[in-house]
Amino acid sequence: MMKRKFKPLAVLMVLLTISCSVSAQVGKNQVSYIIDGGVFHHQLITLNFNAESTQKGALAVTPGYLKIYVDDAETEDDAQKWALNIAFNHAGTGTAKVNDPITNAKPGEDKKVYFVLQVQANGKNKTLSPILTNPNQTPGTITITRFGPEGGTVEGTFEGKLKSAGETYTIISGHFVVNRLL
Repeated sequence: MMKRKFKPLAVLMVLLTISCSVSAQVGKNQVSYIIDGGVFHHQLITLNFNAESTQKGALAVTPGYLKIYVDDAETEDDAQKWALNIAFNHAGTGTAKVNDPITNAKPGEDKKVYFVLQVQANGKNKTLSPILTNPNQTPGTITITRFGPEGGTVEGTFEGKLKSAGETYTIISGHFVVNRLL
């Protein structure tokens, strides 16, 4: 029997090819992330949603910040089990930390950058959110990597810590690709 030697560069190329093909599988109108905490142990969550909804996707809110909302409900009347809600401090590409100010929001609207997740745990919906009054407890970042025109695509990443009922959840490798509604 003949033994084969693998060259380190060849092995690296195979790993990169596999990694890129996994990333390429995240399609338009999809959110994915890995969650740790509570009943979740390094669990990959993938949320596909109907892009024809006028309520789901990215909105460039006047006077110039970004809101993203998606969930897994088939219609606006269905109860969702999984959802993502993001407020980002400007309408464009870039990176912001959770709790950074949104200085151009209208009175009574979003004041700080955040991402909130709704998850299903033990048959019940839970809302996981940052503690906006204490940024050190729930640090995180949101990066917008693509900001297309109206009708185009908004893509980005998110990660950080969220809380629910005293439990801390760690979110890594968050990625979203959504329609830009406005």
